[in-house]
Amino acid sequence: MENNLQEPNTGAAVSMRPFHDNGDQLLPLLITPRNGDTDLVQWMLHNKEQFEQGLVKHGGILLRGFDVDTAEKFNGFMKCFNTEPLPYMFRSSPRAELDKKIKNIYLSTSYPNDRSINMHNESSYSRVWGKKIVFCCVKPSDTGGETPIADSRRVLQDIDPQLVAKFREKRVKYRRNLLPDLGMPWQEVFQTENLAEAEDTCRKNNISYRFEEQDHMIIEWVKPAVYRHPVSKEETWFNHVMFFNKFSRYEELGMEHDDFLPEEYLTSDTFFGDGTEITAEEYTAIKNAYDKNKIVFPYQKGDIIFLDNMLAAHGRSPYSGDRVIATAIIEAAYDNEF
Repeated sequence: MENNLQEPNTGAAVSMRPFHDNGDQLLPLLITPRNGDTDLVQWMLHNKEQFEQGLVKHGGILLRGFDVDTAEKFNGFMKCFNTEPLPYMFRSSPRAELDKKIKNIYLSTSYPNDRSINMHNESSYSRVWGKKIVFCCVKPSDTGGETPIADSRRVLQDIDPQLVAKFREKRVKYRRNLLPDLGMPWQEVFQTENLAEAEDTCRKNNISYRFEEQDHMIIEWVKPAVYRHPVSKEETWFNHVMFFNKFSRYEELGMEHDDFLPEEYLTSDTFFGDGTEITAEEYTAIKNAYDKNKIVFPYQKGDIIFLDNMLAAHGRSPYSGDRVIATAIIEAAYDNEF
């Protein structure tokens, strides 16, 4: 079904319809210009409420054909929203600003281009996360490089109810090994060279920490695995259980689940909240739920993928050639569980 929205002042219109012909799959909503001179910023200013409603219903929106293909244009679009993009704190991967003159518009994660990035909701492991994450294709890769997305409500529905109940009861424990030569050092994670500041952040966020050696910091904390969306009130699978789990690392290294890797070589791991292991079978069940609901489509230059971060997970496919995807994270949400 297609909806046409007419701007009251400019006369420009857009087409809005589900990306998929299958009416059962709502993610993403596709918005394209009806006229070649449609100004996306002006349209957004006049239709913000309907855009927000569509975002919650569908979980994500693909804006295509508006020629937002530079950091400056993307930054202009992001100014339509009543918040400055959030700085990327409590980091789990390296990330650099796309243009030093534009604050908090980042290059998507700098990770080896021959590897996949598993599905996850941005910073769902953290006490603070962005309600929305936005990707803009400045330059598509030669091959691959898609940003797979999945409806986190559907992912939750496709995980065995008994396993979900186990996570509801026990919640999820995260563990990270912060090392300078393996993964990320604590200075990068906490964005400070001052150890006292990092320790203070841990205390304020109910994160336990210890040092194995001078530069080897281990941090642990517990969070829910299932959240209720603040607007729709729907339950959603919002966590890094799979992404941070040791079996994810095993698969990345080409290892089998029954192989063994010493704990100090794991940059992260996840457990049930009481510290008990998540089995390979339980990990695989979660991964299968993501795979069942994964949506993958190639980027076109100027595409904007706008996700409700609590309703839609994302990842990254391997790619070849240059790829420039700008990213912004907005609207802070805070964990009230501690």
